[in-house]
Amino acid sequence: MQSFLELCAALSRRLRTRVWTTLVRGRFRSFGAGSIVEPLCALAHPACVEIGARVHIREHAWLNCYPRQDGKPTLTIKDGTYIGRFFHANAWGEIVIEEEVMIADRVYIADVDHKYKDPEASILSQGLEVKGPVRLKRGCWIGTGAAILPGVTVGRNAVVGANTVLHKDVPDYGVALGNPAKVMLRPDAPK
Repeated sequence: MQSFLELCAALSRRLRTRVWTTLVRGRFRSFGAGSIVEPLCALAHPACVEIGARVHIREHAWLNCYPRQDGKPTLTIKDGTYIGRFFHANAWGEIVIEEEVMIADRVYIADVDHKYKDPEASILSQGLEVKGPVRLKRGCWIGTGAAILPGVTVGRNAVVGANTVLHKDVPDYGVALGNPAKVMLRPDAPK
């Protein structure tokens, strides 16, 4: 009996995901074949987002994008990328997630920051400003709870550990751990 109930629950989840994906796919700038967006993904200006083929975005992700003056996409997610639950992207300039990137749950990525130039004004009232593009290169892995700050590039097949606050670049085959992040090369990195 329990396996029957588990099967019904799994089928229900698949149906909800298929319906949700069908409802939102046309709102994106582009949406590749075989990609899915799980239910209750929050989308701000999805016409600024390009999604490649076979991308999987898990439930409760927040894609907070803002249109650029030049009309180019602010968030690009390329083929074969996996994005975990409660992912949050603030893309107002340019965030590029290359092919086959694996992003765990509760990861935060932003190319913007709050302005805080006037000490007499609340930070909320001062708005946001683009600080620098973010790029996650092919095959990298971003661990649970990591924060990728503006202007950072994570190299090919690099690893960003769980709960790492990343404020500087990680080279190809690098590892970043901690808060603030310490960056080193993987021992198995190609010579």
